[in-house]
Amino acid sequence: MPLYYYIAKTPKGKTVKDVEESPSQEDLIRRLKEQDFFIISVRKIEKEKEPSLFRFFTKKRKHRGVGLVDLVFFARNLSTTLSAGMPLLRSLEIISSQVESIKLSQTLREIVEDIRKGLSLSEAIKKHGNVFSSLWRGITEVGETSGNLPLVLERLADYLERRLDFERKIKSSLIYPAILLTAAFIAVGVFFKVVMPRFSSIFDEFKIQLPKTTVFLLNLSKFVDRNFLLILGIFILVILIVWNIRKYPFFKRKLDGLILELPLISHTFILAYLERFSSTMYILLDSGVPIVYTLEITARSIGNSILERDIQRMKENVKKGRSLSSELANNKFLPPLVSEITRIGEEAGNLSEMLKKISTYYQKELGSRIERMIALFEPVVILIMGFIIGFIVISLFLPLFKLSTMGGLRGF
Repeated sequence: MPLYYYIAKTPKGKTVKDVEESPSQEDLIRRLKEQDFFIISVRKIEKEKEPSLFRFFTKKRKHRGVGLVDLVFFARNLSTTLSAGMPLLRSLEIISSQVESIKLSQTLREIVEDIRKGLSLSEAIKKHGNVFSSLWRGITEVGETSGNLPLVLERLADYLERRLDFERKIKSSLIYPAILLTAAFIAVGVFFKVVMPRFSSIFDEFKIQLPKTTVFLLNLSKFVDRNFLLILGIFILVILIVWNIRKYPFFKRKLDGLILELPLISHTFILAYLERFSSTMYILLDSGVPIVYTLEITARSIGNSILERDIQRMKENVKKGRSLSSELANNKFLPPLVSEITRIGEEAGNLSEMLKKISTYYQKELGSRIERMIALFEPVVILIMGFIIGFIVISLFLPLFKLSTMGGLRGF
């Protein structure tokens, strides 16, 4: 059934903007007139027409999870519909039927029911912490309190879109190294699983004394061939253990501390945490969230238990009257640049703008660092794989050269 967007006035003069399903425009007009509405405009919402074959390949599929792109869609559309004067419940109902995420659609329908029971939007969102982060809860609460919910949702949508673009840029940069590493593992696997057994049968047939390197490779190949499933199982088990061990607070603190201390990767992770800290602080303060509550939300959103503890300590000291810049200056993981720019923002009264500048700076810095690491990673992987494959080839062909000089391969 087609959708129609209409603008009308009630008998009391209130303007109503809404979207309704109707068999025809005439039927919608008739129903509105029965309610004594004065109709200003009615417009059919056209669906984009595409060739059937093209539509088959480009049709968006429903999925179960809730990704950042789904949350961007929700924030942007909710801001737009509320700005157009559409009621909150009706906006949520329409968006719930349009989102591609099955889980988000179900969540929005539950939020609609909670609001009908008397909860506010922020209270209803709070019940779904597995979908909406504390950032969402803080911003919607401020928007409801200030009466500027469409505005703060628009800022949230802008923030999420910037994060989405940044994450896509990072992921696209990692595609080639991932392909290179996968190809390297496959090449080595083919050598051990296919090539090595054939050479082993040749060496066994001629019964020649093999170099130590060749013996080592052949024994390693036999071990891998006999215990392939066991090795694969252990590899998967290690990945699962590392993936799930962070659920336990003790191990999570140890891993988070290790990430901040390791020489080669700690600086990259700290840059990522700095970008997340400054961007989260910026969007919350710019939306009108109080500084103490902003630090509370940022601590829960930072993604590192060590830094979360430090930010919680900052929050308590700020609550006692200390400045944010002095607290940032006392943290060993944060560079002086952050505290100095924050101090300038505090003195000038534009802290959120200064945090935005810090966020932009660290986004560029993190992107550049990852690009440099990838540029260095490619030749390193090629050199290592060249060494491994060269070692394998030399170890396999040395005995063959020996046989050839001895005449052992004549007629073979």
